[in-house]
Amino acid sequence: MDYSVGVNDVCGFAAPDGKEYALVGLNTGVSIVDINEDTLHEVVFVPGVDNLWRDINIYDHYAYVSSEAQIGLLIIDLQYLPDSVKTWVWEAPLPTESGPKPFLKAHSLWTDQDGLLFLNGSNLNNGGVIICDIKTDPTNPIFLGYGPAIYAHDCYSRDSILYAAEIYAGNASIYDIHDPANVSLLGQVKTPFEFTHNIWLSDDSHTMFTTDERANSYVTSYDITNPGNIIELDRYRQAATDGSGNIVHNVYIWNDWAVVAYYANGTTIVDASHPDNLVEVGNFDSFLGADGGYPGVWGSYPFLPSGKILSSDRNNGLFVFIPNYVRACYLEGSVVDSITHAPLYNAVIKILSTEIIYPANSKPDGTFKMGKAVPGHYTVKVTKEGYFDKLLDFDFVNGQLLNPVIEMRAIPSYALIGKVVHDDQSAIPFAKVIVHGNNLEYETTCDANGDFAFPAIYEGTYEIEAGIWDFIYEAQLDMHQPLNMTLETVKGYKDDFDLDLGWIISGDAINGGWVRDIPKTELLYNQFLCGSNGDSQNDSGPYAYTTGISSPSGDVFDSEVNGGVTWLTSPPMDFSTLVDPKISFDYWLCEFPPNQYDGVYVWLTNGVDTMQLDELRNDTIVGSWQSKTYDHIPLQAPIDHYQLLVSAMDTTTGSNFFVVKMHFDNFKTEEGASGTKDEISSSTSFLFYPNPLSGSRLHLKSQTELKGNVMTIQITDPEGRIVNQQAIDKSNFDKGLDVRLPEGMYFIQWKTEKNERGVEKLLILEK
Repeated sequence: MDYSVGVNDVCGFAAPDGKEYALVGLNTGVSIVDINEDTLHEVVFVPGVDNLWRDINIYDHYAYVSSEAQIGLLIIDLQYLPDSVKTWVWEAPLPTESGPKPFLKAHSLWTDQDGLLFLNGSNLNNGGVIICDIKTDPTNPIFLGYGPAIYAHDCYSRDSILYAAEIYAGNASIYDIHDPANVSLLGQVKTPFEFTHNIWLSDDSHTMFTTDERANSYVTSYDITNPGNIIELDRYRQAATDGSGNIVHNVYIWNDWAVVAYYANGTTIVDASHPDNLVEVGNFDSFLGADGGYPGVWGSYPFLPSGKILSSDRNNGLFVFIPNYVRACYLEGSVVDSITHAPLYNAVIKILSTEIIYPANSKPDGTFKMGKAVPGHYTVKVTKEGYFDKLLDFDFVNGQLLNPVIEMRAIPSYALIGKVVHDDQSAIPFAKVIVHGNNLEYETTCDANGDFAFPAIYEGTYEIEAGIWDFIYEAQLDMHQPLNMTLETVKGYKDDFDLDLGWIISGDAINGGWVRDIPKTELLYNQFLCGSNGDSQNDSGPYAYTTGISSPSGDVFDSEVNGGVTWLTSPPMDFSTLVDPKISFDYWLCEFPPNQYDGVYVWLTNGVDTMQLDELRNDTIVGSWQSKTYDHIPLQAPIDHYQLLVSAMDTTTGSNFFVVKMHFDNFKTEEGASGTKDEISSSTSFLFYPNPLSGSRLHLKSQTELKGNVMTIQITDPEGRIVNQQAIDKSNFDKGLDVRLPEGMYFIQWKTEKNERGVEKLLILEK
């Protein structure tokens, strides 16, 4: 049912004749709707003062309606439905320290089966709970007492125990109200986001469920068998919309299902029969707009005898659902070492399914709990650092528990020790050393003698980098035994930023300053790719310099350059040993609007004179990785202290608007084409044949003696995209490479761990 005004809370009423009604809170009153036929129709409308908030609860055949409009408490007698209703307004004076004062408003209310009325967030008692008797005279509540003078947003009661959602204090508080004039605290807990919105109990009263009205918040379950020692059991939020800013509003429990009003997510049903393993099993998103904020479902009421769920959508009106309640498929097991059977902490367990499910992490005792809604045969993947991945297949059945003990086999690890030296074998004190690969990273700094040690690196193949600014070592590392290595560096300014070699960050930007980080996907307007998923494809490590740390939300507005300029400055470079210096780097740039404002510049300075090398632009909104090279640079004395600078600037003021997001990677300075150390010409020391290639086997032959033992080869197409990459040991050169590529021209780029390198053209013909 659509409404032309704003919608808030909803409640249900079952008449003695079996007919059911929805009571829908509107900004302008209460709409009473006959829900017994497929076509919904309003039978009564009770007008009221325009107000955003109304809360509705039922006792016997009376509805009690609170409002923030300072119009007292509305009481509606429903026994005459569908023909009519009778109404009363209660504004009784209540005792205060300064004498009687009238009750005027309440943010919410609750009525329980014992005939008690609870008013929350009122104009009295600092917004703390007011307790009244409505059993004696339902149309004239009798004041019994106050709860603590702590603002309560909502509350729930059962068996003379009160559960108060003290939103601003962030507490879920449990009170003994056997004597309403003398309320006492039994227990209290801070909810995860410390903005406690509502509370409900499990049918057996052993578990309390809470919501926090905050972005990306949870429904949280607690063991309250001992109110003085409340224990958190689990947290639920919808995996499919994780990080979108969606807000949980209200949770109700019916027959161990949690029915959740989830604002922009709509209505969700969570199997809460295992309160320490909350699993979503149903959902209906009645709000089709963007995620986040406060549109969508205010309340979802599941307590009618028919089992129908009533949902009040602030934007789209009243929805009536006939739910198909189905228990989850539960996976609750443990992860242990296969040899010692010791529990493994923080193993990651994933159910591989099109259903979006949060992975579980094993606890310190090795146990984990998770589940899914849809039954069937699925693979479970278990990963743990230092252990081989494990895949297991299970048949998931609704309502049934799988309880496996998962044994993980440890990956062998070996020590790596060594020394970082110049080409004359003299040590490089305090050189940085990094080993990365297999989603792992090991980093250390040498001592004053250039020595380093990694006590344990897991078996596998890695990239190793070492050195300081102007002296770099790079190679592939195979860890299958303990190793003692001497890392002989090659002189040259090269930095892919996997090592922190001392670039300087400065500027006055309020947001989006340069930072050494791993770039992550970021979107502009949730549509345009503005931040890269990873660094440049032209280096093996993960790091780059990026303007602003990527936010968990993936929204580029959280990290783009704003309110000033941010500068990235290289350490000094001595160009006196180069005949024709050539500078190159890779960059990613996203600008919006594209090419309208001047945002990114590249500069070169020797401390006396500064020249602008370039203004970087991107013709499209979507960012992309690009390469840039500058040669034949007109150097001026002094040439032994040059620095490269990259500036990214928000150049707009007032109502103008400009987004700048940039990544910077794979920097190097080398001899240019006119120099004596031309990289291309050096490739003549190595031969790839046959060329043109009409088969699939490409052979290698050294024209001169190579110092290196391992050659890394990248084959790229004319557009610079890597189409084949592999490493080959010197002893296997005669075996050649397996190359299976479409007909066309390609470039072979090769290098050894001794920094010998070259480029060859390769022509592939159809066989």
